[in-house]
This record gives sequence, structure tokens and C-alpha cells, in this order.
Amino acid sequence: MFELKGKTAVVTGGGSGIGAATARRLRQAGAEVLIADVADIGDQAAEWGCRFRKTDVSKPHEVSALCDAALEIDGRLDIMINNAGISKARTLAQSEPERSQRFWEVNAMGVQSGIREAAARMKPGSAIVNLSSITAVRGFAQWGEYAATKGAIISLTQTAAVEYGPAGIRVNCVCPGIIDTPMAMAEAPEMVAKNAGVFSLLGRIGRPEELAAAIHFLVSDDASYVTGQTLLVDGGWSTGTSLKAIELALSS
Repeated sequence: MFELKGKTAVVTGGGSGIGAATARRLRQAGAEVLIADVADIGDQAAEWGCRFRKTDVSKPHEVSALCDAALEIDGRLDIMINNAGISKARTLAQSEPERSQRFWEVNAMGVQSGIREAAARMKPGSAIVNLSSITAVRGFAQWGEYAATKGAIISLTQTAAVEYGPAGIRVNCVCPGIIDTPMAMAEAPEMVAKNAGVFSLLGRIGRPEELAAAIHFLVSDDASYVTGQTLLVDGGWSTGTSLKAIELALSS
């Protein structure tokens, strides 16, 4: 694994799914890891060898306090993983302003706060990774509210890479496809798994650990010349139509 010994990392939304897999992997690579989540998972974090701070990323002052807490660990903040997010399937016709606002507060503004607060405390050689989604790069029925916020994350990543590049801070983005996480499987697990099996070019759903591996690379010194990029970890879904999907279409 890419060595992270001596580095301090923050992972938001680290209580489950991609965030949890990432926190564990960064810890195994030697980093001191501070997990943030709205759920109280302190005991679980301790089992992984990580620290925990309850944080609602939609509240900028809590994100600021989170980054201050990271500095208290070893006087530094080297890695920021802006992973916290919420999702819910709903057509645009069914969308409601209040709920749409909540999506923006958590998914987009939460990432913006994470970038701003982390970068203000970082030194050259530090890295930020923001979690977007495959829905940001192609249309998905019933996911318009969610997709809009995830598209914003790609734009935030590009702008942040430009603005913080002179300070030696790298900023990249990862777009997961359908991944076997509690959030992704919350509504219709059988349908989600089936769709992933059909549309992924690899014929299966993704694992949180596979996202964690990509994130690990991007925050490591091995990726020291990579910034402003959006990496799709989606089993090839965004590349083209799978043979299985074509066969199903022809047989229907």
C-alpha cells in the first residue's frame, strides 16, 4: 500500500460504506485518521484505530471545528476526504424545495466547507479528495436533485485545484458507480444489484474497498502530479453500453 505514515487524515461520512472503508485503509497505511459522521460511531472508530468527532457537514462551524480537532492530533492536516452525503430517489416533478435545499446543504456546501477549512490549515504536499457520483456525468431518472449536487462537486474540485495549486495542495474528485453501501442499497437492494450487474462492463456491483483503493492512491505521494481530475470508479458504466445490456434490449 502507498505509505501514509506521519500524515493526519479526516474522513467525513466515515461511519459506513465508502467512508468507513477509506478510513480503515488510510489507517492501515499509517495515517492518523479522524472520522466525522452525524451518527455516533465512536466505539466503532476506536476498533479501527481511528478517532471520531460527531459532525454535521451542513454546518460550516462544525466543519471548522473538525479541522481544528485534526490539528490537535499531531499539529497537521495532510488529507481531507469529503465523503459525507445524502441521497433519495425522486423525480423532478416530485421534488420539493425544502428537501432540495437539504441536498445542497449537505452534498455541495458540505464539500465546499470541507475544502475551504481543510486547505486553510494545510501545508504543501497535502491532498483533498471529494466524492461525487456517476450521476454527475450521465442522466439517471429519479436522481435529478442528487445529481445536481454531485455535478457541483466536480466543478468545486476543478476550481479548488486551480486556486490551491500554487500552495502545493492537490484536489481531486472520485465518481463512484453503484457500490454496495448501506446508502445505495437502502431503497431497493435487489434492483440496485441487478442494474449494476447489467450495466457495469464488469458485470457486478462495486465494493467500498475498491473506492477506498482509488482514494488512497490520490492522496498518496505517488499521485503527487495529479490534481483537478475526476476519476470514475464505476466498473466502466460511463464508458459505454455493456454487452449484457445490449443482449437484454435485443431479446425484449
